[in-house]
Amino acid sequence: MNDKKVDKNFERLLECMARGILVGGSIGAIAGWFFMDLQRALLLGMLIGCVAGLTMKNVKDKKDAEAEK
Repeated sequence: MNDKKVDKNFERLLECMARGILVGGSIGAIAGWFFMDLQRALLLGMLIGCVAGLTMKNVKDKKDAEAEK
């Protein structure tokens, strides 16, 4: 792979992970206010956000691959 494609993939990974962690942490903090310990809820939300970020990156990559065909 050329350098531009590697940079684009890495940039997309960072963007999706950051969004996932922020959204997951926010939802975890809200859950911590109502249902469980705040620290535990925030940590679990951020971990689930990482998985969601990876999923979001894979979906975007798949759409780009289909668009190239």
